[in-house]
Amino acid sequence: MPDVQKPVTELDAIQAQLSQEKILRTQLEMKLAQSQSSLKKVEQQLKNQTASVESRQFQLEFLTFLATVTFSQTSLESIIQSFLLRSASFFATCSAYIKCDLMGNVAVPLYKRIDDNDLDLSTLASSINATALIEHITEAEFETVLMMADSFFKTNDQFEYVVVLPLFKSKHYHVLAIFFKNDKQLDTSKLQTLESGRNLVKIALGRKLAELKLDKKYKELNKAYHSLEQAQQQLTQAEKMASIGQLAAGVAHEINNPIGYVMSNISSLKEYIDEFKSYFKTVELENKKTTDEVDFLLTDSAAIINSCMGGLERVRTIVKDLKTFSHSGQEQAVRFNLNQCVESALSLMGSEFKYGSYEIELHLIEPFADVLGTKNQIEQVMLNILMNAKQAMPQGGVIRIRSYIDGDKACLAIEDQGCGMDSKVQQRLFDPFFTTKPVGVGTGLGLSISFKIIEAYQGEIQVKSEIGKGSCFTIKLPIPSHQEV
Repeated sequence: MPDVQKPVTELDAIQAQLSQEKILRTQLEMKLAQSQSSLKKVEQQLKNQTASVESRQFQLEFLTFLATVTFSQTSLESIIQSFLLRSASFFATCSAYIKCDLMGNVAVPLYKRIDDNDLDLSTLASSINATALIEHITEAEFETVLMMADSFFKTNDQFEYVVVLPLFKSKHYHVLAIFFKNDKQLDTSKLQTLESGRNLVKIALGRKLAELKLDKKYKELNKAYHSLEQAQQQLTQAEKMASIGQLAAGVAHEINNPIGYVMSNISSLKEYIDEFKSYFKTVELENKKTTDEVDFLLTDSAAIINSCMGGLERVRTIVKDLKTFSHSGQEQAVRFNLNQCVESALSLMGSEFKYGSYEIELHLIEPFADVLGTKNQIEQVMLNILMNAKQAMPQGGVIRIRSYIDGDKACLAIEDQGCGMDSKVQQRLFDPFFTTKPVGVGTGLGLSISFKIIEAYQGEIQVKSEIGKGSCFTIKLPIPSHQEV
């Protein structure tokens, strides 16, 4: 009996040991499964962290690009273009730079396509609903807006969403639009990065707009400065001319007095000579002969006196014209004849044409219509043109002056045979201080002042010129009606 129980006990022990081993194996399998699960979780976490790091790195590269490249651009268009291209690449979708206004006008200057199935530029521009776009931007207070594509487009069968990023507003709304075909493309973190990028670009655009405005203001200020400088020089020149005019008026007055009594004395002397002639004729009638020397003296004296009278008349005319020209020009406008202005101007210019081979051809119609204005100012215009004509012909030549009527205008044409002018010179001819003369010969103000004088009387100065053939200046002044006078 004891021999039978012994094997049974050993079998139980083996079974018990097997049971323990099974339990241990089960426990180990459970621990292994737990370890594998933990390992998978760690692996997934590593993958997620890696993807997050890569995404952050990509976003950081996106922002770094905008922060460096965008601020280095030299124009608004280049800033917007770099942002547009980078955004399209960042989301792997198409994007567009859009300009629109309240009238519904839409332009798409820049468009980035990802594949051939995207909208082409012409279709995109015509399908945008500008009114809805501006309403959404206004409601969002010019912040980034996520729009349904059906609201953004008038007709649409390709996109589901459109992210609209307002950039700036001038006469138009300037926005960047990024198109998405489904919600899987909408990555929240990327959209947040895009918003940060938009803020960077807005700063860059704002700075560039400020630079452009500053540059515009600088140019305007510089132009105003030069205009002020020119006005100051013109004022200085005008003051000099006024001083010269006052001096000329004083000299003319001082000369006029002695000329008066010299002419009076010459007239008396002429009367005495006439009496001498009568006396000697009486002597001859009484058969008393006079010597040849006395006859010569009488004849020559009369010729000398006539010559003196002619010279004094010439001086008196010059003094009269000088006094007329030296007036301030502020007197009331009156009617006068342009032909008379020509005669006065030629009288003042007589000494200029006296020496040299100059010939004046006058073709003045009589009677000629009067014009309304200040005579001495029109004479100043003629003197300027005549002086330019003389200086254009240093070796001499013919100056033709012609008056005629053209409709309701009294016209005066002054033509020379000088060197002429090309088109570039003619375009700047009436600009203040522009001159083709050597330094010290002209101030460049003569024709500028002449232009303003004629313009003040609703007239015009026309110029025709050809290199090597000469120039023709035509003054046209309106003929006043009785009501105007």
